[in-house]
Amino acid sequence: MTPIVRSVVAWLRRCTVGVRARLTILATVLLAAALAAAAGVMLLVLHKSLLNSADAATSARAVELATTVRTESMSGLDASALTTSKDIDVIQIIGADGRVIAGTAGDRSAPLTHPLGPGERSTLDGATIGDDPTEYRVTVLGVTSPRGPVTIAVAAAEGPITDVVVTVAILFASVFPLILVLLAATTYFFVGRTLRPVEQIRTEVAAITSSDLSRRVSEPHTGDEIDRLATTMNEMLQRLHVSSEAQRRFVGDASHELRSPLVTLVGLLDLARVRGLSIDHSTIDTILYPEAVRLQMMVDDLLLLARSDERGIPLRRSVVDVDDIVADEARRLTRLGGVAVTARIDAVQVHADSEKLSRAIRNIADNAMRHAHAAIRIDVHADEVAQSCAVTIADDGPGIPAADRERVLDRFVRLDPDRRRSSGGSGLGLAIVDEIARAHGGTVTITAAPIGGAAVTITIPVDPPDTIRGRALSVDRN
Repeated sequence: MTPIVRSVVAWLRRCTVGVRARLTILATVLLAAALAAAAGVMLLVLHKSLLNSADAATSARAVELATTVRTESMSGLDASALTTSKDIDVIQIIGADGRVIAGTAGDRSAPLTHPLGPGERSTLDGATIGDDPTEYRVTVLGVTSPRGPVTIAVAAAEGPITDVVVTVAILFASVFPLILVLLAATTYFFVGRTLRPVEQIRTEVAAITSSDLSRRVSEPHTGDEIDRLATTMNEMLQRLHVSSEAQRRFVGDASHELRSPLVTLVGLLDLARVRGLSIDHSTIDTILYPEAVRLQMMVDDLLLLARSDERGIPLRRSVVDVDDIVADEARRLTRLGGVAVTARIDAVQVHADSEKLSRAIRNIADNAMRHAHAAIRIDVHADEVAQSCAVTIADDGPGIPAADRERVLDRFVRLDPDRRRSSGGSGLGLAIVDEIARAHGGTVTITAAPIGGAAVTITIPVDPPDTIRGRALSVDRN
C-alpha cells in the first residue's frame, strides 16, 4: 500500500462522512493509484520498445555497412547505402583520426562518437552532432577496412520516440480522469443500492421500542452478508424479547412470592399493634418465624439467581466427597420421617464448590420429600468412562409430565399453582439446581422414576478420573 493510499485510509477512519462516501472515495483513490501505476509501466514499456526498435534498425544498417567496408573498402559504398530512412536519421563513417570521411548529407561537420577499435561495438544514448541540440541513439561498430580501421555510426533521432511517449502520456492524463469520474459515480450509485437494505434495517430497528420487542426487521433473502445481518438482528431481537418476557415474569412472580410471607408478617404485627396485644410464642413458632425464614430463603435464592444472571455463579472449588454430602442428606431425610429412604452411593470425589453442590442436592431432596407418598430412592453412580458422577433422587409421588420436565427448571414454575405456598415452595429450587449444575459444567435431567414418581438427576464432571473409588454405602429406613 502506497503512502498516499495509507494516508487516505487513515483520513477516512477519522472523518465523519458516511460509509457510502467512504467506499466511493477509497475505491476512487485505489483505482487512481492503479491507473497511475499502470500508466507508468505502459509508458516505460512503450519507451523501451521504441528504443529497441530503433536499435534493431540502426544495428542492421551498421552491420550491413561494416560488411561492405570490410570487404570492398570505402569504394564499395554507393549513395543508397548512406541514405536515411524512417528509422535511421544519421550515418557516419569515422576515420582513425576522428574525422568523418563519409556519411549522410549535412551530418559530416562533427562525429557522433570517438573512433572505436576493430571489433568493438557500443550503443550511445543522447549523442549530438556539434552544437546541434538534437539527440540521437547510436549504434557504433569498429571495423577493419583495406584502408585501415574505421568506425561506423548509425543513429536514430530520439525526438520522435520521446514525442510518441509524451503523446501517449497526454492521452492517459486526458482519459484516466474521465474513467475515475465514471467509476466514482458508478461506485456511489451501486454502493447506495447495496446499503439500502442496511438503512432499512436501521430504520426498522430504530422504530422498535422496549415496549414492543415482538417486531422483526425485513430479511432480503439474498443469501449475502446483508441477509445474514438481518437474520442475526432478528435472532438478537428474539433473544431480547424472550429475555424481556422472562424478566417481566420474574419480577411479577418474585413480587407475588415475596408478598405472601410479608402479608402474613405485616398482618399479624398490625393486628397486635392495633389491639395492643403481645404475640404469643405459639404464633411466633408456627407462623411468624417460619414465614420470616421462608422470606429470608427466598431473598437468598433471588440474590443467587441475580448474580448468576450477571456474571455466573461464583464457585470456590475444592476436592469434594459427593458420597459424604449425599449420605448426610439421606440421613437428614430419614430423621424427618414420613417416608422410607433407600440410598445406594458410589464413593466419588469431584472438583467442585462444596456449599453450592450441597445446596443443589438438598433442593432436589426437599422437592422429592414434598411430593413423595411413601418412598424416596437416592443413587450416586460414578461413570469412569464418561468421567462424571450422577446423583439421582427419585420419589413415588405424582411425577412430572414429560411435556413439563424442562419447564420446571425455569424460575417460579410450579405445576400445581393452587397448592398452599407454605408447603409448595417458591418455584426456585430446581432453577437454582440447574444454575449450579451448569456452573460446574454439568446438567440436570428429569425422568420418570422406577418407583412411580419423578427422578431428578444432577450430573457433575469428575476431574481427574482416578478420584473414583470403589465402595458403596446404603441407608435404609422401613
